[in-house]
Amino acid sequence: MSIDNSIAIVPFYQPHAAHKDGGGSVVDYVLTEIARRIVDGEYLPGQRLVEADLTQDLGVSRSSVREALRRLEINRFIRIEPNRGATVATPAREEIVAQFRIREVISGLGARAAAERIAVPGHRAKVEVLLNEIEEQTARNTEIHHRKENGRFHRAINEMSGIPDIGDLLDQFNFPILHTIYFRDLSHEHWMRNMSDHLDIARAVLHGDAIAAEHFARQHMHRMVDIAVTIAEQLGKDARRAARGTQRRSATPAPHSSG
Repeated sequence: MSIDNSIAIVPFYQPHAAHKDGGGSVVDYVLTEIARRIVDGEYLPGQRLVEADLTQDLGVSRSSVREALRRLEINRFIRIEPNRGATVATPAREEIVAQFRIREVISGLGARAAAERIAVPGHRAKVEVLLNEIEEQTARNTEIHHRKENGRFHRAINEMSGIPDIGDLLDQFNFPILHTIYFRDLSHEHWMRNMSDHLDIARAVLHGDAIAAEHFARQHMHRMVDIAVTIAEQLGKDARRAARGTQRRSATPAPHSSG
């Protein structure tokens, strides 16, 4: 499944333009390009990202690369360590579980608050629209546009909560590389499970059942823990396999030239 290019690879960083010569920010271009290469596996977990190499490769200034790396660290794509510089992040199981436990609580709060505020003028109509969209998406029986549709659903619930920081907090406690790979490789089975979860959340909100809305939202987020861990473990395996291949090539003696 291909990524919808209308959505930023870094979910909570919205670039003005992801083109070096397109009139937008050069930093936006560098950030988006490095993030894309990480997601596509061109840069592997644990791999060093050398500023001088990136500057030459991307044809941009050192300051643009440095600022892009700083923002990518905030987004958990990379880690920057003293005396080592930037390396592609390798999320550990403990980190993933901790982040998703936080996301579970925040998501539950948003759904609970949305259900508590269902009597606000216009809110019932908004949820009915969401339910109609779920029905239409299910009838199409394809996950092809789910990344965008998923974002629209959760933004609507979060906005109805009346707590402006809900969406920003969910984005902060996230591993965008795992998020992006999940939607890139989304299976039909997981899509169907998401549709069922969205239906449960929306129905609970529509009925003003705050307890049920919180339960279903937290359950929905909790399901992602094992999936995220599996993605992270696969990234680690790919990186180790590539490292072994590099070591074997470097250990192979060069053929002697004759004559």
